[in-house]
Amino acid sequence: MTVYQPQTAPRPIVHTAAAPAQGVGVPAIPLPPEPQTIEQTGLTLGFLADLALKTLYLRGQMTMGEIASALGLAITGVTDRVMEFLKSERLVEIRGGAGISSASYQFVIVDRGSEKAQEALARSQYVGKAPVPLATYVSAVQRQTISNIHVTPEDLARAFAHMVIPRETLAQLGPAVNSGKSIFLFGPPGNGKTTIAEVLVSLLTGEVVLPYAVEVDQQVIKVFDQVYHRLVLEPAAAERIRYDHRWVISKR
Repeated sequence: MTVYQPQTAPRPIVHTAAAPAQGVGVPAIPLPPEPQTIEQTGLTLGFLADLALKTLYLRGQMTMGEIASALGLAITGVTDRVMEFLKSERLVEIRGGAGISSASYQFVIVDRGSEKAQEALARSQYVGKAPVPLATYVSAVQRQTISNIHVTPEDLARAFAHMVIPRETLAQLGPAVNSGKSIFLFGPPGNGKTTIAEVLVSLLTGEVVLPYAVEVDQQVIKVFDQVYHRLVLEPAAAERIRYDHRWVISKR
């Protein structure tokens, strides 16, 4: 088996400010700050209005707080503006509330809103957390590069202790992993390529943030998959931390 490592020029890393996290069990990695305005989400009012309308259409009566949680957005400055827009367009109505806070306002969709929701679903069936723009996702990937992870010969020896693997192959794998670049394993079937790849992944420890979904030209691509991504915090625990809840904290 041969290990091939393509030589590629490093891409620039774009840094953004992280919101200060509070509470017990907060991950040590920087977390995306919570958008305080629609403009800071990187999405348009129309896009968010369609997403909120589809959510309300499928789930029925919801409070402002429930809608904000479903979209992963703040109430003040973001969700309240979206719902005020839908209300001004006579697509939704307020059916009371449990208190003076706007978070308790009960929203229901009206007939005209149902028609608009069906049109929005015909364009895109995605319903869930608001996506992040593609450029924001790319920047996050670049910030979370594995180039800062250093694997020692001892780490490799322990990880591959259950395998019979040539010493020269281990000597190739170490520098390849530490380069932070792509690795291409090739060779005849059955010589351990898949097992080696799985072991290498186990050496890349730590936590990352990734979005539930990405928006590209008004279309949504799902990123988070609960089958393959291992959450660091359950949703209920994550809700107690102030950050952009369009992202999840996952094991690398």
